[in-house]
Amino acid sequence: MTRPTRYLVRMGLFLVVILGLAYALHPMLIHAFMANPGLDGTIIAILLIGVAWNLHLTFRLFPEVRWIECLQQNRSGLSLPPAPRLLAPMARIITARREHNAHLSLSSQTTSSLLDSLEARMDEGREISRYITQLLVFLGLLGTFYGLLLTVRSIADVIGGMPSGGSDLTAMFDHVKTGLVQPLGGMSTAFSGSMFGLAGALVLGFLDLTTGQAQTRFFNDIEEWFAGITRVDGSPSRPSVSLSDPAELASLSETMETWLPRVQDFMRLTTENVSLLQQNISMLRKNAHDAEESRAAVLSALKELTKAVREQRYNDPATPQILQQIERELTGLRSDLHHERSLSRED
Repeated sequence: MTRPTRYLVRMGLFLVVILGLAYALHPMLIHAFMANPGLDGTIIAILLIGVAWNLHLTFRLFPEVRWIECLQQNRSGLSLPPAPRLLAPMARIITARREHNAHLSLSSQTTSSLLDSLEARMDEGREISRYITQLLVFLGLLGTFYGLLLTVRSIADVIGGMPSGGSDLTAMFDHVKTGLVQPLGGMSTAFSGSMFGLAGALVLGFLDLTTGQAQTRFFNDIEEWFAGITRVDGSPSRPSVSLSDPAELASLSETMETWLPRVQDFMRLTTENVSLLQQNISMLRKNAHDAEESRAAVLSALKELTKAVREQRYNDPATPQILQQIERELTGLRSDLHHERSLSRED
């Protein structure tokens, strides 16, 4: 397992650089901060909360890594430490497996469920970090619009308070110069809010990126470890399901719930096909029976015709030829009738 130390070092170096820049620019930053202490102080406070939260997301990976390393040692008599927060569902299942079998093995369904649970828990913390970043951008834009609103209102007051008529130009100039102080203060409020908000969003964006890399590395290590202890479904070496293992029973239940509708559809289609096949066989038997009756009737008529021709004893020279042709037709009909009876018996 890879410890997230290098990611913490990267975050620490980045924060040191940011603090160095802030110290070098502190006269300008203090002047900008005093333009609107309330809003800018809120932005800085939220920035510190976001920094602390990203550091917390990275620091909490250490107990997770230690727990996995202790589990991978697989020594008899070694008791596992208390399960950490991210791996709590995995810890319950793995602990139950080790009580029944020292050789840890997971099914593919169980592995997929555990990885999905771990990914959802890590994304939950990342969502808070992303929200804080977006909140800093929103506060910066809010300061911008608030400062512009103050500027517009101050300019309107200056224009409305200008003396009219034949007033002295010097007095008018002094009035305009005095009145421009408030619009410039509004512009300072707008720019200072935007500066602190966007700068804070950039800082948190880098910290969130580094935290995501640490969590992704941790997730990949867990996935690679699972790949070594996961048995492929349908393999010949797969052991039988233990009724005393709750994890196996849960996995078997999920598999049955997935395949039961498909089995039901297959049985329904099979029943319908058997019914259609029986109907086709009945129709074939009926057609064969009707054909046999028709050919029997034709055969009987031909026999009667042959008998009548022989009894009449015509002196026509073509009579023997007609009789021979009739006998050939009778022979062919007997062969066809015999063939139809054979097919009927095979059905």
